[in-house]
Amino acid sequence: MGWFDWLFIPRCCLCQRPVRQGGQDCFCRDCLRQLHESRYPKWGSRIILPSAQSIQLYAWGKYEGCLRQALARLKYDRHPRIGRLLGQWLAEAWQAEKLGSRWAVIPIPLHPDKLKQRGYNQAELISERFCQVTGCQHFPQGLRRQRATTPQHGLTAIERQHNLEQAFAVTSQPSAPVLLVDDIFTTGATIATACQALNAAGIPVAGALIAARPSFTLPSHAPIDVF
Repeated sequence: MGWFDWLFIPRCCLCQRPVRQGGQDCFCRDCLRQLHESRYPKWGSRIILPSAQSIQLYAWGKYEGCLRQALARLKYDRHPRIGRLLGQWLAEAWQAEKLGSRWAVIPIPLHPDKLKQRGYNQAELISERFCQVTGCQHFPQGLRRQRATTPQHGLTAIERQHNLEQAFAVTSQPSAPVLLVDDIFTTGATIATACQALNAAGIPVAGALIAARPSFTLPSHAPIDVF
């Protein structure tokens, strides 16, 4: 292989090594192995949100190590292909459980100012690919973020809830059971606020699809530092 060919070999989004045989799109073989090692063996669980609502939570992997780094690259270093790959993995896990395609999938929206700054909504990238693979209905504009909120990092769980009050507005009325999609689940404040907006419009939420969540339970008073 000549130097010209070497220059144009895709580079791993995490370690910058060439992505050769055994890698997958944006990750080298070693980083890909570490990512899959972070996957939860059982990914569906019933949880109680801060709003006291009970929903089914489907989290693909642990919010640590390579998966945490990958989500930071997705959100802050302009690597949208990571979002599409995470959507693919969520879809494959969903299909392995034979959970069907009768769902309306709504990504957690960004505020227009944040969307313009980032260039894409990472949750929408994940949900779009998930729906392409599973055949679920995609409602990328199902929710609108109507109020700019303070960045969530460094806030306690209670502060997060107050920060997100009345942040979302419903813009469509899907007839199928709703699944919300987001990249990270920590205290559940974002998902709870989205559920409240949808429920107020008469739309029940069946569950949430999440790329990553911590492997431990966070106390309600603890400050949360996320990328």
